[in-house]
Amino acid sequence: MDREKLIVPNQIGYLILKEDGAVLESGGDLKNDERSANVIMGLLNLTESIDESFMPNSSCERITIDYEQHYYSICMSNRRIYIVKISKSQNGVTTTTSSSSSNSVYNDASDSGAVLA
Repeated sequence: MDREKLIVPNQIGYLILKEDGAVLESGGDLKNDERSANVIMGLLNLTESIDESFMPNSSCERITIDYEQHYYSICMSNRRIYIVKISKSQNGVTTTTSSSSSNSVYNDASDSGAVLA
């Protein structure tokens, strides 16, 4: 990323949204990416609809969507939604992380073009 806002190391893109999903800022791989903003807002709305009796105190602080080469970190602060696309490689070497099998849902969905790429 040129001289754009760097939120975290290895960042390759970012979106900053208002609470209603309107894009305030964007850069890198997510520059002007309204589609990704809409998909993520749908995901956030889904997390808010979780039945309280199923998951008490289910308010999440961060959502991570994990792919082989990169991941998305999503959090909210000061009434803004921050989405950062982060590369898993450092200086051309891919780092591995242990993660749960839950990312297979995202991988299956991405194969059909339904989730972020």
